[in-house]
Amino acid sequence: MQKFPSKVLNVRTGLILLFIIIYLLPLNLRQLGVPDEMRYGEIAREMTASGNYISPRLNGLHYFEKPAGGHILNAVSLKLFGETNFAVRLMPALFAGIAAWALYLLMRRKYSAETAALGTLILLTCAEFMGIGTYSVLDSIVTGFITLTLCFFYPAVETRGLARVGWLILAGLAAGGAFLIKGFIAFAVPVVVIVPYLLLRKRWKDLLILPWIPLISAVIISLPWSLAIAEQEPDFWRYFFWEEHINRFFSQTHAQHENPFWYFIPVILAGTIPWVFTAPLPLRDLIRKRRTEPMILFALCWLIMPFLFFSASSGKLGTYILPCFPGFALLLAVALGDRMEQDRENRSIRTGIYCFGTLLLMTLIGVAVAAILNAMGRMPELDAHITLKFIGALLGLSGAIAALVIALRSNSAYRKTVLLGLSSGILFVTAISCAPTEISPALGIQGFLASEQARIDDNTILVGTPKTTHAMCYVYKRDDVYLFSGMGEFDYGLSYPEAAYRHLDPIELEKLILDRGSRQVVVCIKAKPGSPIKAQLPKPAYEHQWLKIWFAVYEPQTTTPKAR
Repeated sequence: MQKFPSKVLNVRTGLILLFIIIYLLPLNLRQLGVPDEMRYGEIAREMTASGNYISPRLNGLHYFEKPAGGHILNAVSLKLFGETNFAVRLMPALFAGIAAWALYLLMRRKYSAETAALGTLILLTCAEFMGIGTYSVLDSIVTGFITLTLCFFYPAVETRGLARVGWLILAGLAAGGAFLIKGFIAFAVPVVVIVPYLLLRKRWKDLLILPWIPLISAVIISLPWSLAIAEQEPDFWRYFFWEEHINRFFSQTHAQHENPFWYFIPVILAGTIPWVFTAPLPLRDLIRKRRTEPMILFALCWLIMPFLFFSASSGKLGTYILPCFPGFALLLAVALGDRMEQDRENRSIRTGIYCFGTLLLMTLIGVAVAAILNAMGRMPELDAHITLKFIGALLGLSGAIAALVIALRSNSAYRKTVLLGLSSGILFVTAISCAPTEISPALGIQGFLASEQARIDDNTILVGTPKTTHAMCYVYKRDDVYLFSGMGEFDYGLSYPEAAYRHLDPIELEKLILDRGSRQVVVCIKAKPGSPIKAQLPKPAYEHQWLKIWFAVYEPQTTTPKAR
């Protein structure tokens, strides 16, 4: 294995700097997205406002899709850093870093610091890992805990005595933490990795011995909240177990996010860019020659078995397979190390550089064309800073391409590989900091609602749809928004008798507006220009059509409202 050049910064220092630049510094550069980021930001905000850290609420309604652990972590972040976009995204970013740190320490048990650093670099610069790690969803947090679980369990298999007990306790504590974030899936993923691994190692007796200590420690850490939520919300465990686990996994007719079996194949191919371009031949050779080595076999189980497990589920989202990425990074780092020793022409690395460079060049050309059209006034007006964003995007893409050019000119295969990862990081930071916000309600609704905030007071009646309510709650600091039309993910909370009145059909919405009396009503719903619902409702005093969002203000009633 070629050594890391001595003139380059210390390996661990470089990785820490990379993590800070990619994962921490950009967290406040863009608006929160809907529904996910606004949802998790709002649940945490309502926790801090109410002081109830046991029962998650969204828009003041029961929200039992996940345990409270992730929301509590997000609430702590809001407490420490205020209700900022940085605080909402901080915990996913930190746990992405924890997963990378755990992978580095695991690899150092067998491989050199250079190989371990390469595995960490690959993980931190995979497209999906960067995207989810800087986006406020619970998948990055649970992946951090699951990675800790597996990285603690592996040395337990290879040791004896008190050391084994200690590793098993740590694995159980990490699994218990994962359970508090996302429920029983926290146990399923380690099980589908560990059981095949032990069976392939012909250590089936360990299946009867090793699980008990982790199970006990997982129960110890998760039991206090589990009992507290059962006492405070007696229906939680019924709903959470049957609806969020059994029905979601097995249902063929009412599965949430239903997708075909092959759904995750393109997801993992796109999610591992740029490394997918270098991976085929090195991974093929590694599997052929070294698949029986314990850590390689463990990583293969880590990559393949969760992928198959989630593929068998009826409901699928691209974020579900994030726990597979550390296994991929470990395998590819070792495989590339082998190729560096055997292939002096570095063909796999050069192929990856050329493929990723082509992708970057095509993107650069597309952005340049868009910038020219914008300068000529032939593009729809986006946000006020679009010219600066075009310039930033062109500079960022040029920087990423320059890193690849330097890589091609380098004589060090290791340096080539590191620069490929850095180029991916540059592209990612450029994309999230320069993307126009007014191309989709999912990206720009936070700014739009903030621009209308002066029209809202504490006595205003707010009405939204499932697509806008998260944002209205978070931006306007409210937990009493009425739901118009569909229920979406609020269906369980609205099933409680005391909350049913907050769901409105078109007739009920019209009646609410006509009978508003001395209170102002603000309607913010997903409705295109010319939508029938706009014609059905009374004419507002103020309205603003922004993309597919209709924002209407009905002032306090002084006269009979005019029909449209």
